[in-house]
Amino acid sequence: MRICSLLPSATEIVYALDLGDQLVGVSHACDYPDDAATKPVVSQSVRQITHLSSEEIDGIVRQARANSNPLYWIDGDLLRELKPDLIITQELCEVCAIDSGSVFETSAKVLDYQPEILTIRPNFVADILQNVRNIASSAGVFQRGDEVVDLLQGRIQAVVNGVAKEGTRPRVLCLDWLDPLRNTGQWVPELVELAGGAERLAVAGALSRELTWEEIIGYAPEYLMVMPCGYGPDRVRQDASEKLTHLKGWDELPAVKLGQVFLFDGRIPTRHGPRVVDVLEGLAAAMHPQHFGASQVMKCL
Repeated sequence: MRICSLLPSATEIVYALDLGDQLVGVSHACDYPDDAATKPVVSQSVRQITHLSSEEIDGIVRQARANSNPLYWIDGDLLRELKPDLIITQELCEVCAIDSGSVFETSAKVLDYQPEILTIRPNFVADILQNVRNIASSAGVFQRGDEVVDLLQGRIQAVVNGVAKEGTRPRVLCLDWLDPLRNTGQWVPELVELAGGAERLAVAGALSRELTWEEIIGYAPEYLMVMPCGYGPDRVRQDASEKLTHLKGWDELPAVKLGQVFLFDGRIPTRHGPRVVDVLEGLAAAMHPQHFGASQVMKCL
């Protein structure tokens, strides 16, 4: 089985299934585990934007959407050379990875055979676990898929059991972007609920949306989880300091007064792979340290 993964979460799933040696191609964003960086890169970003400010990146994405311009492209010659049997793509977010339509179109043009193209679109934690099974099925390792899912479900249940006796759920706000301000969507609000919190500005399974600072002030979150999509820890800390701490009323937020502002590696929460359970455990440790040990996923601001 020759596997090509065009999104980081699928790459993480492939490795969790012990199929790293069968992975022949990845996207430019596949950086975990470290071995993924040794694989041929099949899809690239049209523009290098990592050095730009959050506001500039948002502007580029908005313009691309308005003009129906792609953010990524596939190296068709390399795809033909790699001859994948299975290509994994997505229909969830055109900002995070190349869309499935482009994958089908390019494959039809450059390949003289029809590989299996598996498209994933998770909205809830259960969908993520099912995708593990789906990828395992397509790769012919059904039993290993069940083993990975069982392990993840066990960790999830341990968190649920740990917070079961807690009373009032604290108000939580998870920020997916800081300029403009955006909340999180899909599975992240569900993770907050599983970890014993209440994310009342977001809807589990739904898309993220822009928030006004006045809306956040009115919500008065008791916990603030900062997790800008795609940013590593250093960039998260930098942007949090530059974009949040100078806002009027920042010091009056309950989360700030209580020292309950936490920074997450933004490359993990939005990836729908096994490490979403790491995020769940990090959320639980932030809100209920009496039940859970310290987590390396987060850093307090």
